[in-house]
Parts: sequence; C-alpha cells; structure tokens
Amino acid sequence: MILTVISGRNERDWFDIEVPDHCQVGELIEMLGLRLYQSASQEGIQYILEGKFPEGLWFKVEEGASLAEAGLREGTCIRLQRAFSTTEEEAPIYGRRSLFQET
Repeated sequence: MILTVISGRNERDWFDIEVPDHCQVGELIEMLGLRLYQSASQEGIQYILEGKFPEGLWFKVEEGASLAEAGLREGTCIRLQRAFSTTEEEAPIYGRRSLFQET
C-alpha cells in the first residue's frame, strides 16, 4: 500500500511511503516518528496519526489494528502529529450547545 505523508504545516511538503498491507498502525507510527522527528517514542510524548482521503476531511487513525482495518487505503494522505503530555486521558466534554437554540 502506498500512502502519501504530509510532513509540513501547509501541506506542501510531502513524500510517498510504501508499507505492507498487514502493517499495524503502531508500527507505522514508530516508523514515521523516526523519519519525521528523528527520535523513537518516549515517555510523555504521544503521536497522533491522522488520515485523509482526497475528497474528505482529516480523521484520527485508531491504534491496535492493521492499516486496512483502521480505514486506510491506497492513496490516502496521512500526517503524524507529536503531542507532549503527562497523561493519556482526554478532557471531558460536558454537553454540547445547539447552533440553533429555541428561546
């Protein structure tokens, strides 16, 4: 499977990478972490892998599955973001406000 890796903030910097179909998402994250950031994953650093089809929006690629099971296919654009954190918990969301509210 050939994936296009977006490596710049403005999506002008990119390169193609060929990975086997049975590759796990975690393996791809490790490989891209070394290539883009020149360091292996460490304590307190989280990597967020996102994918995008040519006609769609960015979506988070969940770990623990093969690339095909995670929704990636030939020609998908991917990007890896690095986040520095001391926890893997997410902040809770308390309710959502409707765009059009009845008054």
